[in-house]
Amino acid sequence: LFTNYTTDEGLALDHVYSSYKDENGNLWFGTIGGGVSKYDGKTFTNYSDIQGLAGNTVWSIIEDKNGNLWFGTDGNGVSKYDGKVFTNFNVKQGLASDLVMCIKEDRNGNLWFGTFKGGVSKYDGRNFTNYSTAQGLTNNDVSDIIEDKNGEMWFGTLGGGVSRFDGKHFTTYTTANGLSNNTIRSIHQDK
Repeated sequence: LFTNYTTDEGLALDHVYSSYKDENGNLWFGTIGGGVSKYDGKTFTNYSDIQGLAGNTVWSIIEDKNGNLWFGTDGNGVSKYDGKVFTNFNVKQGLASDLVMCIKEDRNGNLWFGTFKGGVSKYDGRNFTNYSTAQGLTNNDVSDIIEDKNGEMWFGTLGGGVSRFDGKHFTTYTTANGLSNNTIRSIHQDK
């Protein structure tokens, strides 16, 4: 049996695009226009730009090693939420693009933000380093990111296939290399 949750039960908006389960077991739902909702198993708590969230359309959510939640928004950059305050980052602070489609934390604690039209940004806690087609990324529309067992980063793109980054150089995989499609919405690694 399914139990359905909508705005009638407290969800911020019925159009949910992203979801995430944090270390405390709370469920987070990024909506298309209503901000983000946290569900603690009993009630919803909603956050929007009124509380400081960068934007009300949330494409991606992760929790970093320090327990901060990160929300990638549609055209307003990324928000870090420490449980009390939102801190927002956008192109003015060095982010490659304000539309953040995906976020990944690597084993060294760097955050990687896959953007639309801007490539990928690596954030070390102080500074952003941006990578685009100019540095060898196959496409500037990055839809998903994983880190492999060797610590190399893989970027799925919308129309350019996949790029692998070893920290210095990009290697590109497309239909010419055997991919079935150059539009990659998500990539996964076997454990």
